[in-house]
Amino acid sequence: MQKSFSRSLASLSSVYEFTEAALTAGRFAEAAKFPVHLATEELFVNMVEYNPETSTDIDMQIDVVDAVATITMSEYGVPEFDVTKPRDVNIDAPLDERSPGGLGLHLIQKMVDNLTYEYCDGRSTISFSKQSGHPNV
Repeated sequence: MQKSFSRSLASLSSVYEFTEAALTAGRFAEAAKFPVHLATEELFVNMVEYNPETSTDIDMQIDVVDAVATITMSEYGVPEFDVTKPRDVNIDAPLDERSPGGLGLHLIQKMVDNLTYEYCDGRSTISFSKQSGHPNV
């Protein structure tokens, strides 16, 4: 399934609904949906918040094959930002001693099975996959 979304936080509910519909249609296990939704939301929010000068839509494609969901998000006219690089996040530090930023990407890197990033000519493409834990029935 493919769809484009306006670069706005107001699109988040539509992004969630699209993701849920694709996962349901692909018979993705209910228990494995949370990390997919969390990663999708975090990446979408980052695209919106960290590229405010860009007005192009964000394109999404979701495929569910053999109990593996693959989500690809692309945006255009943006600077390069590799989401696969390790983040310097001290998750053991007390909250009042932590620096803001990086925790969301750190969580995504830990929660998904595969995370890739490509950048070419102002086009940023992020893909991740998550296995549902059991084959579709």
